Amino acid sequence: MISIIIPNYNGLKHLKVCFDSLKRQSIKDFIIVFVDNNSDDKSVEFIEKYYPETYIIKQDYNTGFARGVNSGIKFSLKISDVKYLLLLNNDIECDENFVEEMLKGFITSDTGSVACKMLNYFDRKVIDDAGDFIKINGSPYARGFGDNDTGQYDKEEFIFGACAGAALYKRYIFEKVGFFDEDFFAYYEDVDFDLRMQLMGYKCFYNPKAICYHKRGATTKKNIGYQTMLCEKNLIALRIKNYPFITLLKYEPHFLIGRLIRYYRFLRDHSILIFLGAIKGYISGMLNIYQSLRKRISIQNKKILSVREFEDLFRN
Repeated sequence: MISIIIPNYNGLKHLKVCFDSLKRQSIKDFIIVFVDNNSDDKSVEFIEKYYPETYIIKQDYNTGFARGVNSGIKFSLKISDVKYLLLLNNDIECDENFVEEMLKGFITSDTGSVACKMLNYFDRKVIDDAGDFIKINGSPYARGFGDNDTGQYDKEEFIFGACAGAALYKRYIFEKVGFFDEDFFAYYEDVDFDLRMQLMGYKCFYNPKAICYHKRGATTKKNIGYQTMLCEKNLIALRIKNYPFITLLKYEPHFLIGRLIRYYRFLRDHSILIFLGAIKGYISGMLNIYQSLRKRISIQNKKILSVREFEDLFRN
């Protein structure tokens, strides 16, 4: 059985499309766990009225994506029949064969997660995400974002990682690797988790036949400065926690140059508020280095990936 975990914060306007698409799935062997981060738009009342079979977890405050989905994961792990956990954003519509195709992605015993092809909800010929990767300069990115879908990402293959907006995991992955880092609050927590998976020898498989439609940024577009701050903060923690020491030294010039270029573009193409958000995030990340180093010890003690194998995860 699959547990589908949907985090929510004031996402009422998205819920009907998302939940109705799950009702249309070709397979029905799943439960839905709705984790609400103290919404004030009557999201919970809507689910209780129209989808009463849903398990609802009510948070006392907005705990962010990481802690929210962790609550759903921990709840699901208490159910012995649950063998797979599907994380799904509330602003996604699933193709009717989505869950079935996601399940087909576990093609080897060491496949821990499955990634899908996410298309733009409003223009379904445009790619939203065809798997997550990391550039050589250390920046995570969604493969294919904004490109027209011409079949260029229709190859089934092992990739770096899955976007947690729509990703399927085996139960034991959370029992072995742990949970999402709640200090991230939101953004890059899935990349951090993907890195830990890879370090421990578990793979991510990309199945382009598993298709969903995403309203990217629908729940965060009004808080871009805050989003930028979190991304910059979390990027520092992500590297310190997971990168082998020799890789940190080797690629530090790439990281520095990449950050300087990014900050310049924030200032040139966006606004001073986004630029200041980036600076604030960098300072916050540096102030939390000790905490990241403590987590690093546990992660590096469990890794089986060599430095060369780790660096092979990077993309130009």
